[in-house]
Amino acid sequence: MTCFEKDKDWSTCMETCGEEKWSCKKLGKRTNYSAGCAWSGKSCTEEKLCCNIGFECVKKDETWTACVQTIQKTTWVTKHIPIPGDWDGTVVGPGRAEYALQPVGEDEQMGNSLYCFIAFLPGSYEENLVNIAKKKNASIFGGCDEADLFHTWESGSGAWDTGEATLANTDVFMNVWEQVGKAGKFLKYDWTVKADPDCVVVPQRVKDHLWGLHPPSWGAIYIKNNGMDKGMGNNGFLGAIEIFSKKAVQLYLDNSAGCLEALGLNAGEDGFFKGCMDALGVGFMEDVEMFFPDRASGACSQGQRAAFHPLKDPDEWTHCWDIVVGNTKW
Repeated sequence: MTCFEKDKDWSTCMETCGEEKWSCKKLGKRTNYSAGCAWSGKSCTEEKLCCNIGFECVKKDETWTACVQTIQKTTWVTKHIPIPGDWDGTVVGPGRAEYALQPVGEDEQMGNSLYCFIAFLPGSYEENLVNIAKKKNASIFGGCDEADLFHTWESGSGAWDTGEATLANTDVFMNVWEQVGKAGKFLKYDWTVKADPDCVVVPQRVKDHLWGLHPPSWGAIYIKNNGMDKGMGNNGFLGAIEIFSKKAVQLYLDNSAGCLEALGLNAGEDGFFKGCMDALGVGFMEDVEMFFPDRASGACSQGQRAAFHPLKDPDEWTHCWDIVVGNTKW
């Protein structure tokens, strides 16, 4: 939190300040969330916990204890890596792994207010889709409590598209999230939703899905959004619609530099953000009906789903939204 001034006689700690008749002057800096763990190759003497999956906190000698990789894990293969022979080898602590958060009762659960945003490349087909959504008051503009747009630039592949440039767009989205953090609007809402321009989002359904999960109010949470094969579905987390609780976003923004140094940019945007959330101790809740990549003509009529993707053609995008809102003239 940050210490905000009301007047010369009173100041207090709050996440944001918009109170009437307050000066809202910041007295000092906001206290950041700590990762609570050590990154790969770093000393873990104090934390006795490694952020990276597959790493353990291992003693080398009396002067050095650090996080070293002992397991190399891909979607399908797990390979054990021996601790260097000249190390003492005593394992002081484990590495983090993904974990599921359990539902709670309604009196303990988080709300379902939404801050939503889309990042798009000006001058591309994405801009046309965004303009259609705004004109029709559709997607994130048709039910999120607050919605924003952010500009991107071309990714390293020379073409912006989360399908065509999946290994080169992580740096683009890190910049977008930095802009989200600076704007600070997400702090007013329970959840932050990032949607791709070619994803038709139904915000009220997103709210209903989140409420139905009964997420704990104190939780740092990301949503596993699909039930596809692990390899195709990025182990449940695809980037078309990404949903994070407020605390999860704060943890990321406070520790993004560590994620970048330890994880690099080669995992693709959704791979990077899932890996970062797991490393920071953010738990997941699973909703396999949040969305399913499907361009079939009848996909948008599936009322149990809260988002539909990919819909790059303007007519397809519009057709899908009209089906969602019950417009049958198409």
